[in-house]
Amino acid sequence: MIIKERKKPLKIQKLEALLRRLPSNHPKRQKISEELAKSLAGYYGEQSLDHYLSDLSESEYFILHDLRLSDKNERFFQLDSLLISSRFFLILEVKNIS
Repeated sequence: MIIKERKKPLKIQKLEALLRRLPSNHPKRQKISEELAKSLAGYYGEQSLDHYLSDLSESEYFILHDLRLSDKNERFFQLDSLLISSRFFLILEVKNIS
C-alpha cells in the first residue's frame, strides 16, 4: 500500500516555469535546459521503480516516496522510497543517468 505518493519535484516545476518565461535567446537558457533534463531523468527513473513496486502485495508492504527526514541535530536528508514490511525496512535510492 502506498502511504505517501510521489509528486513531481518542486525543482522540476520551477525549472519548467522558468524556461516558459525566458526568451529563447537568453544566455542562461541552455544551462537551465540541461539542468531540467538531468532532473527529469532522475524523476523518470523513480517513476520507473514505482511501476515495479506497484506489483507488491498491498497487505504485506507499505511504501513511502520522497521522504524528508531529520536527525537529532536537525540535519535533513531525503530518501527516494522506503519499503516497509513486517520483516524489514528497505531504503531505495534511484539513479537514472541519461
